[in-house]
Amino acid sequence: MRFAAFTTVAASAGEATNAAEMLDNIRQQTVLAEELGFEAMWLGEHHFGPYGIGDLPNPILLGADLAARTSRIRIGQMANIAPWWHPIRLAEDLAMLDNMAKGRVEVGFGRGIWPYEGPQFHANADPRKDAENRELFRETIEIVRKIWSDEYFSHRGDNYSFPAEDTVFSHPSHPPNPAWQDGERVTRLRVTPRPYQQPHPPLWMTVSTDRSVATAAELGLKACYWQPPPLRIRERMELYAETRSKLEGRPFALGEDQAVMRSTYVASSMEEARRDAEAGIMSAFIFNDPFRGRQVFTNPGEALDDDVRLDWDFLEPRTLLVGSPDHVAEKIQELQEVCSLDCLLVEFAHMGIPQRKMLRNLERFATQVMPRFTGIG
Repeated sequence: MRFAAFTTVAASAGEATNAAEMLDNIRQQTVLAEELGFEAMWLGEHHFGPYGIGDLPNPILLGADLAARTSRIRIGQMANIAPWWHPIRLAEDLAMLDNMAKGRVEVGFGRGIWPYEGPQFHANADPRKDAENRELFRETIEIVRKIWSDEYFSHRGDNYSFPAEDTVFSHPSHPPNPAWQDGERVTRLRVTPRPYQQPHPPLWMTVSTDRSVATAAELGLKACYWQPPPLRIRERMELYAETRSKLEGRPFALGEDQAVMRSTYVASSMEEARRDAEAGIMSAFIFNDPFRGRQVFTNPGEALDDDVRLDWDFLEPRTLLVGSPDHVAEKIQELQEVCSLDCLLVEFAHMGIPQRKMLRNLERFATQVMPRFTGIG
């Protein structure tokens, strides 16, 4: 089984009072995660948040800094919110990062959920405009793949067209090249650099509903789940495997090309875990209610009463990895048995928790839980 660390900047801030201190915390966390044997460090993207210093507008840029301070751990984004990016810049920046990291990059894409974020970047990025947002997401991914797959590319779509109309190029040292020109008129664009990994880094998508799972499978993107309990994850993993099997003409195993992310806090007891981490963990889930909807936390066939609260007592048995090492290991074993889970993203940092406790959480998980599943330690 493979284990990776995940964080958002807001969660990793600890006692930091400014952006520079916050970034120092994440650097320390990432270096420790590499020393402890985590496979990757995944970073989320957010803008305009109420955290003060807690936004991460560019996980690719931060990834370049972290890659320069490490040598083995992979650097990922969970996720770059594709509708908020210009597709050419997204392809260029990711390829640059992949070269800087010598192929240690994992690329995650998401659609975004916050109505106040998306419209600031593109009129169709608003998640309340469901059809437009989904089409913009698909088109952005299509363009990024074209750029990475073809030496020269062109695109005509509902949101973007490349090259732009009436683009011309003339230079005395470069006679017209039919590979990308018709006379002086530019017909295709060349985007460099190419990714270090060929044809490109592994591509992921954050998923939370049957529809997003089907989209990930249709696009050939690996899928990462956060909230659902194990039985619901299994159901969606089966849907993913069935969809990709049909499209690609080969059987996909349950759990193949899929991962689960879990809010995690390892302590000496459940009481200590709740005392330290309840407020920070719950702040993330409260932010996501009702934007994703409460159904993402249900088991198949289950309907929640209107008075059900997304509190610790509701979420802990369904979707949290918190408590003693033995208890956390039991919950991972459940995921492994129910979902054939192969890859777990450990969300180790939570708002309001001091840096020393976040580092201790990483260390406890790596030394007291991971060896039970990796055979190392």
